[in-house]
Amino acid sequence: MDQVIQDSYGESFTGRLYAIAVEQLVPLRLSRSSDKWNWGFTPQDDWLMAGGKASSINLQFEFDSHTDDRLHYHISLPNSGNPAKRLGLSRNGYLGFYQLAEVTEYWKVEPLEMTDEGLICYLRDHQGHRVAALRDEPHHSRQAMYLLNTQEGEVLTFLLQRNA
Repeated sequence: MDQVIQDSYGESFTGRLYAIAVEQLVPLRLSRSSDKWNWGFTPQDDWLMAGGKASSINLQFEFDSHTDDRLHYHISLPNSGNPAKRLGLSRNGYLGFYQLAEVTEYWKVEPLEMTDEGLICYLRDHQGHRVAALRDEPHHSRQAMYLLNTQEGEVLTFLLQRNA
């Protein structure tokens, strides 16, 4: 792994992840039970989604370890209580935030390129599956929204930015 990347990202930090689609940064957000899908159920809070116009949510990246080509983190929501809610997977491969006791596996960040804006990367689950997007259609906001999943969908590239 490039030493600059290791020096910049080989530790714990707070930052933001943006999906990169059609050469644009797409913010990540949390689902809310007020989000209403058309297929008859109301989603729970705290599923990780891409889309919307707001900035990406703040995330805590707790450094765990690294290999020659991956950085390993436990990812959580800052100030989400004690224990903190950590990023995990549903049985169907959807990304969501769960209480600490339910999430033990780390996430893998695969660096692709360091830029002035941050680290271009893939996000992988503990088994190495890359995070992908599934369009949430129609979404109540009438904006393009995507659910994040490791078992199906179009694989995403991300921009990881450390907070100053």
